[in-house]
Amino acid sequence: MKRLILLCLLGFTIQIQAQLEDCAECDTITYTTKDITKNSLYDLQLLRNEIFARHQYVFKDERLLEYFQEYLWYQPDYNNPAEVSLNAVENANIALFKTAEDRIKKKRKRLFSELKELKRVLKQNDTITINLFLDDGLSDGANKTGAIKELNDILTTINLKDVNWYKDTALYKVSVDNGFLVRITDLRINGGEVILSTGDIQHSEIMTEPFQYGSSYYSESEYNSTWIFKFDGEKLRLVEHMVAG
Repeated sequence: MKRLILLCLLGFTIQIQAQLEDCAECDTITYTTKDITKNSLYDLQLLRNEIFARHQYVFKDERLLEYFQEYLWYQPDYNNPAEVSLNAVENANIALFKTAEDRIKKKRKRLFSELKELKRVLKQNDTITINLFLDDGLSDGANKTGAIKELNDILTTINLKDVNWYKDTALYKVSVDNGFLVRITDLRINGGEVILSTGDIQHSEIMTEPFQYGSSYYSESEYNSTWIFKFDGEKLRLVEHMVAG
């Protein structure tokens, strides 16, 4: 009986963690949401376009064309570049992938709404709302006020309108060299994890001999502060704040 329960649980886990690897059978198998639970936006876009690629469609997007040309089965038909006929199963799978893509894009939009709101309340020093974002991730104490000010400085530096994605990771980084230290402030997003950080990580590029006379730089001057948030699809919450240096 215990073994049966274990097997059922394992089967349930496999379903929950389902990830479709390719679209080799997208013309004969109608997939469902549970089959693509772990597929990222990048994965889904490739799966959707693979359906067309398997009909030797000639992509106008050079990146897609180069991507599928890596596969031996892809032989683009340049004589009939726009003629692709899909069956009902393929159309159903395309609709499934597109719906999942839109769902992920909607979550991304919601995430940036949360970041903009956090930036707004930090600027206005709205302590009640700030505490909702920081929750239990930042302990009370004498340094809490300074830490919140630092977080405000980080988000003031980040231009949320200019954050860009590569596959399923987003980044915005600012590097400032003031002739003494190099300070890097950045925002990184990977899945549901959002990392904001700032740090004086190295000496200025003009210091050819940073540890000799002419410079007062010491490695002890280096400092880093990292804020790790989790986004559940609706709310952004701090889970950890780490300081080094």
